[in-house]
Amino acid sequence: GDLRYGRAADACFDAIQATGVAGLMPVQLTPPESSPPRALAGRYAMGALADSYYEYLLKQWVQNPAEERFKDVWLLVMDQLPALIRPRLDPQKAHGKPPNFKIIEATAGGAPIFKMDHLSCFVPGMIALGLMSLPEPDLQGGRNSSWHQLAEGLTASCTELWTSTKSGLAPEYALLSEGSPHGFEQIPSGAQHSFLRPETAESLFYLYRLTGKNKYRKWGKKLFDAIIKHGKVPAGFASVANVNQVPTEKLDDMQSFVMAETFKYLYLLFSPNDALDLDKYVLNTEAHPLRRPGPLA
Repeated sequence: GDLRYGRAADACFDAIQATGVAGLMPVQLTPPESSPPRALAGRYAMGALADSYYEYLLKQWVQNPAEERFKDVWLLVMDQLPALIRPRLDPQKAHGKPPNFKIIEATAGGAPIFKMDHLSCFVPGMIALGLMSLPEPDLQGGRNSSWHQLAEGLTASCTELWTSTKSGLAPEYALLSEGSPHGFEQIPSGAQHSFLRPETAESLFYLYRLTGKNKYRKWGKKLFDAIIKHGKVPAGFASVANVNQVPTEKLDDMQSFVMAETFKYLYLLFSPNDALDLDKYVLNTEAHPLRRPGPLA
């Protein structure tokens, strides 16, 4: 391929690392012409403005295991992630049924923002991919069991973000109660729409591949049924104005990721594992399969 693209991608990673911030990053940096780049005081989040960075730290290593710098930064992110998890992750309780964990946001000073963004629902799938891909030494020290708990508990909450609405479709985000167990409390007026986003379907796919538990297929069927019932129009699948209004008001748009990701992940969830061998391919953030190194035979 054309090495210019690889160099451009590496330059982005190098610029982020040049901020000197290790692990979790604020969602905004100074413009590219700033030298050196600086992290702007803002908020910490795993959803909008941040998601692809964390996803690609792991997947760049999966695609090229020689690039251990990506894996090293991702492991540091994972070790810091519990700061954004509610209820708090307790390593001493890593072997029972996990609570329905939520991913919150935080101010620059670390104060919690009790808001869960649907875009952050890629995280449990990312964790599952890490559990399936990382060498055993990287999973020691309680990471293995804690990450299993976290992935399963987050996936349950992401599914609940769908099933708790009247239409069964997930909003853009929801506000959480500040007290444990931090349930979904309110969907603000600016978040009531649904673009039929793929992140929960994505995590259901990875969790099924990790655990083989049929409940993830059952949950995926609920997502699929809600999309068919409340999003289907003659020419495709429309965004919905208000997930708590039934019949739904359809918007005059269909997001490209509905076919590229949402339905692709649901298809893969119900397909045999050899429909896409994760030992041979890694899916980029738009769910396009890219070859991993090694023979494909």
